[in-house]
Amino acid sequence: MRIKDVSIAIGTMATLSLATILGFTNHQEVQCVNIYYDKTDKPDYWMGKSYSVMLQNLLGHFPEYQQIVSPIESYQAGGLDKCQANIYIGSYFDNKIPRAFLEDYLKTQKNVAWLGYNIWQLGEQLDKEMGLRYVRLTTLDKHLLDKEKQPTFFKEILYKGETFYKFAEWSRKEPGRFIAPYEQTELMPSGLSKFETLAEARHTGTKEVIPYIVRSKNRFFVADVPFAYIHEADRYLVFADVLFDILGAQPRHNGKYAFVRIEDIHPVSNLGFLYGLINVLKEEKVPINISLIPIFYDPHYRYGRAENEEFVPMERKKSFMTFLNEMKALNANFIMHGITHQYQGHVNPFNGASGEDFEFWDAVRNAPLQEDSVNYVLSRFDDGWNSMNKAGVTTRMWLTPHYQASPLDYIIFGKVFPWNVGRVIYYNFKATGLNESLLQKEIRTGDDPRLHYATNAPDGKNLREQYFKDLHVEYLADKWSGQFFPYEIFGDVHGQRLIPECLGNPQNYLTEQVLRTRSAKQIIEDAKRNRVLRDAWASFFFHTYLLDIPANDGRGHQPGDPREIRYLVQEIKKLGYTFIDINTFLDANTRTIRPEPIYTEVGL
Repeated sequence: MRIKDVSIAIGTMATLSLATILGFTNHQEVQCVNIYYDKTDKPDYWMGKSYSVMLQNLLGHFPEYQQIVSPIESYQAGGLDKCQANIYIGSYFDNKIPRAFLEDYLKTQKNVAWLGYNIWQLGEQLDKEMGLRYVRLTTLDKHLLDKEKQPTFFKEILYKGETFYKFAEWSRKEPGRFIAPYEQTELMPSGLSKFETLAEARHTGTKEVIPYIVRSKNRFFVADVPFAYIHEADRYLVFADVLFDILGAQPRHNGKYAFVRIEDIHPVSNLGFLYGLINVLKEEKVPINISLIPIFYDPHYRYGRAENEEFVPMERKKSFMTFLNEMKALNANFIMHGITHQYQGHVNPFNGASGEDFEFWDAVRNAPLQEDSVNYVLSRFDDGWNSMNKAGVTTRMWLTPHYQASPLDYIIFGKVFPWNVGRVIYYNFKATGLNESLLQKEIRTGDDPRLHYATNAPDGKNLREQYFKDLHVEYLADKWSGQFFPYEIFGDVHGQRLIPECLGNPQNYLTEQVLRTRSAKQIIEDAKRNRVLRDAWASFFFHTYLLDIPANDGRGHQPGDPREIRYLVQEIKKLGYTFIDINTFLDANTRTIRPEPIYTEVGL
C-alpha cells in the first residue's frame, strides 16, 4: 500500500490513528515526523515546498519515520502532539503563523524544531519559555571586507570543534552582485539560561559569535533555512547531524564509511590510465567501483576514436571485455551510468560523445527530452541492460548521467534499480497513475523487487510496462534545487534509495557545467570536517583523464601518473574512514526503505 497525494485534515488524526491510515495493526508501532512549510497566499511562491522536499529527502535516512507534510497555514491545535518529532521551515518573511502553532510550540512535550524566519511572532513568550530575545535579521557588511576582498557576514558555523561555512561568491554572470545566504535570525540570551547552544555563527569581519542552533529541552531553533546555497562544507551538514537530536534517533553505523568510484568508463576508455587507477586501489586494498557506460556512441568524431568505433556496445570490444573479466575476478562493483551517457545524434550541450553529454535531460532547452515518456525510458534501459547481460555484467546500482533527469525519469530510476548513486536535481512535482494493484499487497514500503532489472524476474518487463503505463507527472519547470547527502538515503521524494556522494571530485578547470575548481586538498579538508557528523560518508569520484598531464586537463607529473588518487585514499583512511564493499552494504539493506510520505494537501 502506498499513499501518494491524500487530503487529510490533521485534526481528524485524533480519531483516526496513523497505524489505521497506513494499514498497520494496532500492535505495530508507527513513528512519524510532521513537516510544516510556508505555502503563503502567493501563487508563485514555490521555495517553501522546495525546502520541504529537501528536508523530506534528508529524513529518508531515518526510514522508521512516516513523513507527514503540510502547509503551516493549515495547522490545527494539537498537531504537534501527534508525532514524535515536528519541523517547521520558516522560509517566507513574516508569514502569519497560526496562533495554535505558536501556542503548541511552547507547550508540547514532543520534539519540535523551528527553522529560519518568524520566530519573533512568539513575542515575550520566547523570553519566558526559552530565555532568548529576538534581536534582528543579520545583514551583509559591504564596507568591512575580508582578506579575499569579499563583504563580510556571519559566514562561519562552529560545530563540535569544526568550522563549516556558508556559500559566498561574486556572481559570474552579474558583475558587482555578491551571492550569499547572509541573512539569519539573531537571538541573544535575555536572562537566566534556559537553552544550550548546539552551533554558533561567527562573523568573518568583526569575529562576533552568536547562536546558530539552540535547544531548550524539546524545542530547537535553527537561525536560517540551511537548504539555501548548499555545498560540501556547508552548515547544511550541521543541520543534517542535528536531525538525529530532533528525532531522538541513534546512528545506524558503528564507523565512518568511504566510497570511491571510477567515473565514465565505456568501451573506448583509455585502458592504460584505467589500469593505473585499478592498481592503486588494489595496492591500497580499496574496493573497486566502476561507473559503467555500456554503449559508446560518438556521432561527431569528437573522441579521437577509430573510424569504425562510432557506436560500440561493450560486448563487441575485445580489449574492453578482457578488462571487464579481470575486474569481475577482482570482485569489482559496477554501477550502470546511463546507457550511452549522451543523447542520440545531438550535441547536448558539449560535443555529443558518451561520457560528455546529458542523456535524460535536454541541456540545450533546459527541459525534459521531447521524447521523454515511460516507454522511452524503459526502452533505453532495455537496450543498456541487454548489453550488460551480453557482457556478463550485473549491477544493482544506477547513476544518472550528470545527475539530471525529469521527475518522471527519477521515479522510474528509483523503482527499477534497488539503489541509485550520487546527487539529484529536484523539482516540485505531483505524480499520479502508478498501478499499485499489480504489486504484492504485503509490501507497504513502495518497493517491489520484481520491478528491478537486477532481479531478472521472468515477468519483470511486462510488470514494469503495466506498472508505469499510466504514470503522469506534473512539475514546476525551471524551479529546482540540487541536493547531495552526507549519509545514505532510504528513499527520497522520487522513491530512490541513494548511496551518497558528498565530497565531489577533483576539477581542474571551469566549464558551463563546472562552476568552480576543486582540489584533492579541499576534498580531504571536507572529509576531515565531516567526521563530526553521525553516519557520515567520505564519498567521491575520480576520472581516468586526471592521470594525464595538465596540458591534457590532468593532474599527473607525466602521463599515467596516479599519485593523486593514491593521496586521496591514503588520507581518507588516515582520517578513520573505512572503504567498504558497497555490495556488502546493499546486501544488509535489501528491504529497508521509508514509507511513502503523506501529503495533507494535493498540489505542487
